[in-house]
Amino acid sequence: MTVQRLDSEARVTVWDVVTRRAPLVGARHCPNIRQGLFAPNDPREALGLAYEDPARVEGEYFSRRSLASDVALAVRTMVARSIAPRRALLTRARVRVLDTVVDNMTIRSALERIVERPPADRARVVHFVHPHALNLATSDPVLRKLLADAEVVLPDGVGLRVASGLLGTPLVHNVNGTDLLPLLCEELARTGVRLSLIGGAPGVAEACRRKLSERFAGLVWGEVAHGFLTDPEREQLISRVRQRRGVVLVGMGTPIQERWTWQHLAPIAGITAVTVGGLFDFYSGNVPRAPLALREVGLEWLWRLRCEPRRLAARYLLGNPLFLGRVLAQRAGAVLSARAG
Repeated sequence: MTVQRLDSEARVTVWDVVTRRAPLVGARHCPNIRQGLFAPNDPREALGLAYEDPARVEGEYFSRRSLASDVALAVRTMVARSIAPRRALLTRARVRVLDTVVDNMTIRSALERIVERPPADRARVVHFVHPHALNLATSDPVLRKLLADAEVVLPDGVGLRVASGLLGTPLVHNVNGTDLLPLLCEELARTGVRLSLIGGAPGVAEACRRKLSERFAGLVWGEVAHGFLTDPEREQLISRVRQRRGVVLVGMGTPIQERWTWQHLAPIAGITAVTVGGLFDFYSGNVPRAPLALREVGLEWLWRLRCEPRRLAARYLLGNPLFLGRVLAQRAGAVLSARAG
């Protein structure tokens, strides 16, 4: 059966859908499916979350599509596009958001920076930052310096993507640790580099290790430990990390994980230390991740608030508006400086 497609250079319009020249939802990557006004990857691409193979995503969607799912996809796409940053006139490799400079790179580029050979005389330190971390950094000079000293600072969450758009230099991807971890595990399993997990409540890191071992059979494990170690336990752990090296993920929450990493891991030559916040809770199953439909419209924070209202209410209900206000103030200051100059 031959599928009639519009010219690949043409953009499907609403009129094409009304006149039935194109469907409401179609494909962009599967050659045997018609091009449509919307496509399954559209919401994720708008928010910089499109890490998976687009043809596979489309194939899975069309294997179970329905009228309801098409309408829902169209709505999610329009919502995602409404909050997505506008196209930048100038793309920068690094973007200053409040008091922190953030690396502007794709998920693949971030992965390459993490897995490349670390310096011979010290650790490579990589931090993920989100609006809460940047809020804390505005009043915590120690945290600001630690973030400034890191080799890589990656934007975690749609809040950073919205903020960078408001500042005129949109981020190309929302490089969050939860979506990066499977890609990292695949690469480490391929290369045989050890992976260590440090942090979380007792049992959480170990549960995360079991889940990852089931999914990535070739992973070579280093150290796995919770984040409530005694001083002697910590010293023994650090000694073993120094011997086994590899990539070390530290999940203790900001700013504890950043301080802990720089104090105990940064001096170790030949390792890469990455702070990952609550990542172990997600992969262990201790905290359920938001459904994809919420993630595609930038509302994962709302799901997390529902799951942990006491712990996260102040961070999201007060912290998010505070972060947005600070970003708008930064934008106003930049505009005034440009006019004065």
